Amino acid sequence: MWRDRENWQIPDIRRPGPKTSLADIWYIEERLLYWGGMAFFTCVSLAIFFLNTRHGIGIFVDSLRYMGISEKPFDAPLYAWLLSALTAIGASPEGGAKLIGVVLLCANTGIVWHLLARTTGKYLYAAAGTGIIVFSPQFVTLHASAMSEPLFIFCVMATLLTLLRYSETADRRWLLGSAIALAFAALTRFVAPALGVAIAAFMLIDPRRDLSRRVADVLIFGGISAVIFFAWVIASQITAGHSLGRELSLNGNMDAEDWFTSFQTLTVWLLPTQVPFSVRTLVFLSALGGGSYLLVWHGRRAMRARRTTAPVLFLPLVLGFFFLAYVGFMVIATSIEANLSLNSRYAFPVYVTCVIMLTIMLAVSERARGSYRLVHRALCMLAVVVLASHIVRTIDRTENAFDEGIGFAGPGWSQSAAILAASKLPSDAIIYSNGPEIITFILNRKARFLPERYRLRTGKEDPNNPLEHQVRTLEAAIAGREAYFIFLDGVFWRPYLETENNLKERFALEPVALESDGRIYRARELGSRPLP
Repeated sequence: MWRDRENWQIPDIRRPGPKTSLADIWYIEERLLYWGGMAFFTCVSLAIFFLNTRHGIGIFVDSLRYMGISEKPFDAPLYAWLLSALTAIGASPEGGAKLIGVVLLCANTGIVWHLLARTTGKYLYAAAGTGIIVFSPQFVTLHASAMSEPLFIFCVMATLLTLLRYSETADRRWLLGSAIALAFAALTRFVAPALGVAIAAFMLIDPRRDLSRRVADVLIFGGISAVIFFAWVIASQITAGHSLGRELSLNGNMDAEDWFTSFQTLTVWLLPTQVPFSVRTLVFLSALGGGSYLLVWHGRRAMRARRTTAPVLFLPLVLGFFFLAYVGFMVIATSIEANLSLNSRYAFPVYVTCVIMLTIMLAVSERARGSYRLVHRALCMLAVVVLASHIVRTIDRTENAFDEGIGFAGPGWSQSAAILAASKLPSDAIIYSNGPEIITFILNRKARFLPERYRLRTGKEDPNNPLEHQVRTLEAAIAGREAYFIFLDGVFWRPYLETENNLKERFALEPVALESDGRIYRARELGSRPLP
């Protein structure tokens, strides 16, 4: 129970008048703690970033799509637009991605600290919550890679910050800014509408405004963000022939085993895989149950506080709705798209918002009694364990990235025996591979995809470009030219491509280089036999 209603309010840290010397001292201490925390977390995050990117910004398959190196187009465009803008003024794709990574790392670290310090007014809680987020191995790896998740997290934080200002001032210009930020988030990751649903849900139950104002706010917020997003969808469909990149049909193929694997992945958010799965499950479910218990407690009291504008009042409710909407969105996505699972990368943004939500609720429940106090203490102890785990795992991962790099940027790929053998192929030869964009990235020469037996996102053969048609097209492309087929063992995530054995028989491939990590073949005579 609260001892007094003022606990909802945030301490006023505006500079007091000259006659209140004790208040002056308090103000100085507050500012020192605020800026000291900001500087500490930002500097440590930057140091970790540069250690992780010793061999260059981390590069993955999606990174090469954003950079325009892969022949498969990207979907959500905002990150690719930023990269294109930097390369247009002379930056290399890798240099531009690293610059974006530095800026987003500083911005996201600073915003998380600012948001927690501002909403809780308690720097110990703010420091713990910020540390759990910015020292988590997923946060470190994503920000040290050319990926869109850091930009998405930034857009989510911008949406929340502008929403806070609207809640405090009732100035609809801030609501407009929040809608625009949400639209940018949707142009970064298509899961952003889940945040819009969460914000709209809170607006509709906000006890501080009458019903007509709530409905009008939802219409303004949702309408502006939707207009911006769908304007891009229509323009992209007209100009590029694609936009969302997915069919609106139930192509999902996740079974019980896939869902269990996804759950196992989520438990690694809190504790490493070296911890037994049963222990990870117990800790994960305990955190989920304790957080839900506190959220209900917090929500009941928030709905009774009709006059305060403190952000600590409603932000946990918005983030709680966001968690539910995000999970629902991912369930829908896995039902629509084949071969899609709820991995830690896709789900990490909601982990960030859940930590923010729990940190705020723990800070404001410090004086709670009874069962709420027991839950508070248990979650605080868990937070200490998780923070220690994150630090240890991040140190280990940083040491590994320092030596081996991240993704295709590391020496493991650039010094691959198969890649080095490919570098000696004639410059005018045609290359087909299961990892053509990797070859293009490392060797700076064009390579093409092998034929696809089925499309990854549907699990079905492309009716407009069936396998036999792709093979005939390939035959025509290499007729009278020297052609090579490269199979990289490290590319294990493309089971939908035509198999090595079938292509060997179809094109009478003869081995050129049989390396420890891949094989290179040359096409001799083009056969006319059908596919086996």
